[in-house]
Amino acid sequence: MPERDSVHESIRQALINDGWNITHDPLVIHIGPKWVFVDLGVSSVISANRDEQKIAVEIKSFVGKSDMHNLEQAVGQFIVYQAILAKKDPERTLFLALPDDAYERVFTDELGQLLLNRSILRLIVCDTMNEEIIQWIPLNTINEA
Repeated sequence: MPERDSVHESIRQALINDGWNITHDPLVIHIGPKWVFVDLGVSSVISANRDEQKIAVEIKSFVGKSDMHNLEQAVGQFIVYQAILAKKDPERTLFLALPDDAYERVFTDELGQLLLNRSILRLIVCDTMNEEIIQWIPLNTINEA
């Protein structure tokens, strides 16, 4: 099993504090002879119609060689996981969760905005110190209760 990211527990708790239930830690998916480990499987009951919303969350702190290298790794992993989930668990929406300082460094410049505007990624931006979710991007992928 892959090593957990340094902000794993803080982001996990931020999701719980936001009313989500952690159903898998990690979410393990078998495809062909391979196993994939998405950091979290999460669900929430939508109160208006009692339907369950399910998401998968891949957590990244964006520390390492460089922000560009981390971005390339995260985008590649996101695309692979999204394709696998579309086949194996199509009810689940994939999000990339990251600390707010990483969001500011990586996604507020021209390249980051290009990726977000082209809907290549869905993000959960977290204040890891206070263990709270600051922003869902794009917001329209989360149903309001």
